[in-house]
Amino acid sequence: MIPFLVGFGVLVIAGALAFGFSAVGLAALAFFLAFALSAWESGSLLGGPFQTGMLLAAGLVGFGRLYAWRPRMAALVRALYAAAALVALVSLHYLGRVAAGLPAWLLVLHGGSFLVAYALLTVAYLAAVLGYLQHLALKRTPWQALKRPPLLVLAGLELPYFRFGYLAYTVGLFTGMAWAFRVWGSPISWDPKEVLTLLAWSLFTVRLLLPQTAGPGLRLLVWTLAFFAMAAAFFAAPLFGGRHPV
Repeated sequence: MIPFLVGFGVLVIAGALAFGFSAVGLAALAFFLAFALSAWESGSLLGGPFQTGMLLAAGLVGFGRLYAWRPRMAALVRALYAAAALVALVSLHYLGRVAAGLPAWLLVLHGGSFLVAYALLTVAYLAAVLGYLQHLALKRTPWQALKRPPLLVLAGLELPYFRFGYLAYTVGLFTGMAWAFRVWGSPISWDPKEVLTLLAWSLFTVRLLLPQTAGPGLRLLVWTLAFFAMAAAFFAAPLFGGRHPV
């Protein structure tokens, strides 16, 4: 049933991208139901990457619907929908992986903080990418820039989402370090997930400290390195083992 719900959600998103299907909210509902079923069957809330991925996919669809009524934001909306479908499909690989025997309140605080961070930082990163493309369009072909999302609007999306996402990511990082210290006696090790998470946080910090006068290409480069380090910590690191449970 769970794979069917994920497949249905991805199919709805594909229809929205290809034909402008307006009932894309069905995808968010399907992803949320997949999360709920997984939590019920495993008896663990936010105890694995699959559940987090389902909530993240549903959240990205929700963010897309939030801006769907603005025609010039269509590129951002489509990017959010595509990101949701990708997250949902990749998350299927982790179906059944559950961290058992861990404090429920810490699971919710730690996993919930990262979930909020993933959603906010994904929106901010996509806004940054589209803002950079708009910047190039303004320089090369100003008349075509009218068809793209306004640069000021994208900047207004990027910075607030980034700042709140960075704060949530920091909470997730330090609750994870406290958790690790309690369980293993050390806050950090050479575990792939821990190293990549700390690397992503460090790069996000560099991006936060970069002045707005820094070149847009440099800002986007740091953004990209940080975002893909975060994605690797979530999706790739569990494949390499280590002490982290999921």
